[in-house]
Amino acid sequence: MYHSISELPGRTCHPYFETSTSPRVFEEHMKYLFENGYSSIALNELPTVMRNGKGASKSVVITFDDGYRDFLINAFPILEKYGFRAIVFLATGLMGSRNSKFDGVDFLDWEEVRGLRRRGVSFGSHTVNHLKLKNLQLKEMEAEIVDSKKEIASRLGESIDAFSYPYAFPEGRVDFLEEYFGLLERSGYRFCVTTVIGSVKNGDNLLALKRIPVNEYDDPALFKAKLDGLYDWVHVPQYLKKKWFGWIGPR
Repeated sequence: MYHSISELPGRTCHPYFETSTSPRVFEEHMKYLFENGYSSIALNELPTVMRNGKGASKSVVITFDDGYRDFLINAFPILEKYGFRAIVFLATGLMGSRNSKFDGVDFLDWEEVRGLRRRGVSFGSHTVNHLKLKNLQLKEMEAEIVDSKKEIASRLGESIDAFSYPYAFPEGRVDFLEEYFGLLERSGYRFCVTTVIGSVKNGDNLLALKRIPVNEYDDPALFKAKLDGLYDWVHVPQYLKKKWFGWIGPR
């Protein structure tokens, strides 16, 4: 799980909460994957890879949340260099804008998205306005989830079946999740990634997929440990903190 691929703006941030990765560090990560025999797979290939088992431990889905323009400028050339695919989740209401809520960064516009799609990048929904869905009424949540899907499909001329949940995923909110999963299914989504930390295993709920957060502070040793599943234990304190304090977490 990546967000922005850009030089850090000098702010002080605990490594756990950082969502930016410099191009230099991002290239280190991609070089490590390449040199150690990893393959990037599309999100819709995940169930088959997991069922077959063959190559699963060396397969990664490379995801980018929010749809920052620095994906095009900084990340995509590096992905192309190493022959890796990726999926970018778009907050459609922010497209082509500069938003102070996100430190004044630029977002991709639709022409850039169409150009990236022609070159093999996949896209999914990240809502319309990047709101905290658990705080919305059902109709409001439906608009965020459905309208973004329709907009991307219309702009790209293809169906969209992948969604990325913004902010901390409320995994303990059974009442909310029942409505949420039902809405995803009725809307035609097949996959949903979350900010819940962990590796994906065969049989996991495809509408609540865990991810490994990666950022500027992941040196080669920590990056390797995350790939090997040695960071998955962080899910336990992550869950407890959300349960006890209503913690927000990465966006």
